[in-house]
Amino acid sequence: MTKYLLAVSGGVDSMVLLDMVATDYHGFREKHFSGAQFPADFIVVHYDHGIRGKVSAEDAEFVRQQCHNYGVVVQCGCGKLTAATGEAVARQCRYDFFRRVAEAIARDDEPVYLVTAHHRDDLLETIALNIVRGTGWRGLAPMNQPQVLRPLLDIAKAELVSYAIEHGLTWREDQTNDSPRYLRNRLRVLLASRSPADKAELIRLYERQKHLRRQIERELEHYCARHSTRDKQGQLVLRRYDLIMLPADVAIEILRRLTKGWLTRPQLGQLLLFIKVGKPSKRLSWKRLNVRLDVRRVYFYPEM
Repeated sequence: MTKYLLAVSGGVDSMVLLDMVATDYHGFREKHFSGAQFPADFIVVHYDHGIRGKVSAEDAEFVRQQCHNYGVVVQCGCGKLTAATGEAVARQCRYDFFRRVAEAIARDDEPVYLVTAHHRDDLLETIALNIVRGTGWRGLAPMNQPQVLRPLLDIAKAELVSYAIEHGLTWREDQTNDSPRYLRNRLRVLLASRSPADKAELIRLYERQKHLRRQIERELEHYCARHSTRDKQGQLVLRRYDLIMLPADVAIEILRRLTKGWLTRPQLGQLLLFIKVGKPSKRLSWKRLNVRLDVRRVYFYPEM
């Protein structure tokens, strides 16, 4: 049976998500999680970064109490990050915790999905943020991970707040969401001043890029299926020549897919250079992945 991890921070968005799932609001659970039973098929996950000290701990306790009220299991993780920690690092720590929980409960016949409370305003902010950062075609079609579900993505933030008030929900406020220190927060203020037509154009851009991304992903999948094999030890094998002859950007995307997204863009560039000029018997290792070369082939295998 499919299992779902509900990412609940205690903020208004995730509290609305939890309530909609628990109450099956207007068939919400049946629409997005067909056949799932509450609470049996759901686990709430909450990560306390530790960035806000006592307040972070209070957020975690609030989530535990709310989950007790709803009768759903909750698993909380905690870190020791500081206020100087960047958003990207905090997000990575959070998702690493979610991944560990998913791996702990996964069964061969029971896929596990992470469910987040991202809404339409979050999507607009992410698109704008990626445009500013120049992240390319992937950045214009964000929030595309196959194991992550975002059932609120078509709903505006204001609608979620209205729902919470109407249904008497309580939630926690994260004061860092108002801090101009973070680029996302500054973009949120700018987006709030834009017209509905401007926002609609961003959404249309997202839809076009999402369609393009799907096409590119299909082509990458076909290429990897045709050109990669597995040896007797189960290691993924690819001919070095096949990669070397491709344009660098295309080779990078193929390596991204073969390595299951475990490597950053700079690491992928390092890997491609290693494949091009590395000597036979040389190895390259990261936290979750090892790569080995011989004269004609490159071997990928997880860290033991």
